[in-house]
Order: sequence, then C-alpha cells, then structure tokens
Amino acid sequence: MEWIPWTSALATGHPVLDTDHEHLVALFNQLELSVKERQSKITCTRLLDEIIQHAKVRFAFEEQLMSEQNFSKTDEHTAEHAPLLKQAIRYRAKFQADSPGSHISLIHFPEDWLTLHILTAAKELVHYLSATTEHPSEKRK
Repeated sequence: MEWIPWTSALATGHPVLDTDHEHLVALFNQLELSVKERQSKITCTRLLDEIIQHAKVRFAFEEQLMSEQNFSKTDEHTAEHAPLLKQAIRYRAKFQADSPGSHISLIHFPEDWLTLHILTAAKELVHYLSATTEHPSEKRK
C-alpha cells in the first residue's frame, strides 16, 4: 500500500499540475519505501535529488503560469517555493550527515509539501485559472 495514495483530494483539476504533483507523490512514496526497507544511502539521496529537481522545474512552471495569467497572489504563492526547496535541501544534508533520526524525518518531510502547497496554494491557483479561462470578459473589466 502506498504511503500517500494519489486521490481526487490531491488533484487540482489542471492536467499539467496534476501530472507533476502525481509524479512528486510517487517519488515521495519511493522515498518512504526506501527508508522503510533501509535501502542504501545512495538510493535515498538519489530520490531526494529527484524530488528537489522535480520541484524546481515545477515551481518554475507555476511561477511562469502565474506571471502570464496576472495571478493576484503570485508573490504570496512564489514565496512558498523557496522555503519548501530549502527544507528539502536541509533534509538531504541531514540525511547525508547521518544525523540521528534523519531516516524518520524523511518520512514526514512530504507532509508540509502536500498540505501547505498542493492542497492550498496550487488549488487556489487552479481555481483562479479556471475562473479567468471560463470568463474571459470578466478578466478585461
């Protein structure tokens, strides 16, 4: 059983964002399994690197999308990206240093990403995009 199943609760309704988020969830599930199975440090570090790289690309896409669509909360949404990346990099460094409890903290690391970003900020962005797409005349007012 997956630790974080992809469900409709995580879906935003935006095909590109949902595909990216689903891939991120799969990476988190692989990381959790790797930690549980006590796989090598190399395997876990590779997964963390993949998560970090994937997030950088996804965040850049979101920022471009917000800019192109004149999203009113672009600054607020973008401000969430840097701390999430820093958090991932800290987890990676802590894991690399074999800090006590680093395996356990890796398992809890995606919680902030999912609850703070996908379930709130990303869904808010998609709601805005849907409203502006469905009512282009409203956008001009």
